[in-house]
Amino acid sequence: MSVFRFARRTGLLKPSVVREILKTTQSPGIISFAGGMPAPELFPVHAIAAATTKILAEDGPAALQYSVTEGHPPLRAWLCDHLQNATGLHTAPEQLLITTGSQQALDLVARALIDPGDIILTENPAYLGALQAFQAAEATFLPLPSDEEGILPGALEKVMATAKPPPKFLYLNPTFQNPTGTAMSLQRRREIATVAARTNLPIFEDDPYGRLRYSGEPLPAIVAPTPFVPHNYRRPQK
Repeated sequence: MSVFRFARRTGLLKPSVVREILKTTQSPGIISFAGGMPAPELFPVHAIAAATTKILAEDGPAALQYSVTEGHPPLRAWLCDHLQNATGLHTAPEQLLITTGSQQALDLVARALIDPGDIILTENPAYLGALQAFQAAEATFLPLPSDEEGILPGALEKVMATAKPPPKFLYLNPTFQNPTGTAMSLQRRREIATVAARTNLPIFEDDPYGRLRYSGEPLPAIVAPTPFVPHNYRRPQK
């Protein structure tokens, strides 16, 4: 009887903590605050149905056909405007790739950038889903000390001056960080960007929660140019 021999890297795979958390939500009577589960009654079901009907009526079979790997071109063009208005990032459609979610993006980054033994700088604590994706690519993690405004620029500068080999990139979740919920201040973002530019350190900025703000003002992406003035920003109604 033939036996499949798994690749060596599968030995590095660990059970998904996020998946295990979500399993508990299937139990009757459970309301879990451990995972990021939206309230089902808030899903815009009617708006999605109307949008789907409109697209099928206007585009017909073309809406169901295969498209380019990077994603639907009109969607990428719209996202360029959205990113500039919401985060201050200036992008072009050819710089964007549509994924099925952030976890796929994390996996693609790991596959494309990480070699076994590469040093990845992270916050402490850092998002578990990212750590698992990078661990599967055989990364070595170097957590940086933080305060209530984010990672400490002095600590980043020291690591960049001493780490051998140089870290491959810095992974950050700066706005409503997972799991701490802290938001990196504007001044701290500028300081981190300055150190990264001076030391040729790429920054992988993960921003799943930036638009979930109920107080204060929107903050720009770390590498956004100054000044940043958000456009068409609507604060959620309480």
